[in-house]
Amino acid sequence: MRHLLIIFLLAITSNCSSSKEKVLTPKKYLNEVLEIVEKNSINRDSVDFKTIKHNALSKLSNTNTIEECYPIVQSILRELGDNHSFFMSKEQVKNWKSTSKSTEEIKLITFSGKLLKDNYGYIKMDGFSSGDSISIQKYADSLQNKIKSIDNKNIKGWILDLRENTGGNCWPMLTGIGPILGNGICGYFVDRKGNKSSWFYKNGESGINEFTITKVSHQPYELYDNTKPIAVLTGSKTGSSGEVVVTAFHNKEKTKSFGTKTYGVSTGNQNFDLSDGSMILLTTSIYADRKGIIFGAEIEPDEIVEFDYNSIGKQSDLVIQKAIEWINEKK
Repeated sequence: MRHLLIIFLLAITSNCSSSKEKVLTPKKYLNEVLEIVEKNSINRDSVDFKTIKHNALSKLSNTNTIEECYPIVQSILRELGDNHSFFMSKEQVKNWKSTSKSTEEIKLITFSGKLLKDNYGYIKMDGFSSGDSISIQKYADSLQNKIKSIDNKNIKGWILDLRENTGGNCWPMLTGIGPILGNGICGYFVDRKGNKSSWFYKNGESGINEFTITKVSHQPYELYDNTKPIAVLTGSKTGSSGEVVVTAFHNKEKTKSFGTKTYGVSTGNQNFDLSDGSMILLTTSIYADRKGIIFGAEIEPDEIVEFDYNSIGKQSDLVIQKAIEWINEKK
């Protein structure tokens, strides 16, 4: 599977290190990983974990450093078969947590917006990949400001284009798009035992259950009219946290989705810090919408509209055309 697009969902970091010894050996490191996986994986009950554990530990004879364990950790996550769990080295974690210090930070503002002809609000949200609080804040603030710059008293409806949203950190996405999403619970993470944790947007904040994870730094924007129809556009590149946003709008009143099926990793990853500074992002849940409909695979739009990715945003974009037709019907 394309792990480049399957990127992190949860911004909550769980420090579940099982070893506090001063000397970290490859065996202790690997046992730490196995303990986390066995306790938390969504697929724990559907895989042969004894074999996975045996295969991993049998490779220790060829390892002398923690870094040499990294490929073993990656193989453990692959054998879980959830197609979403993945590993970050300590260097990758460091970079992910310090994007605001990088000259590449400008590339993290991965959205655009404009007022289409005849007064339709159009927001295109691509993936956002950062665990840096400064970058997260800038993204959420900037997206709400973009919505504010487009909104007006006579707008006919909104088009939210998620066709190239390959995932990342869902919380600044939900916070940024909050004015259009509206206040309230908009989805759930469901673990392997059926326990639900809700995610929400409310007055400039998003988070899980009662815990706020991301919020705007200024007065949250409110639409002139929050009853206007909303068209959500999806495609085969819409994955991971992109599918969180799709789920958040699913079954929302006066909302309809158009395009093709999403990528198919509508499952929640939780971050687990490891003792050397590396991290595993382990699939621990699946998504459910505001009415409790459970996904876990591809999310099919309300209306299938085939399209060429090269046509996105052009006059030949059939998905936008269909969305506008529907908005005109709903006015």
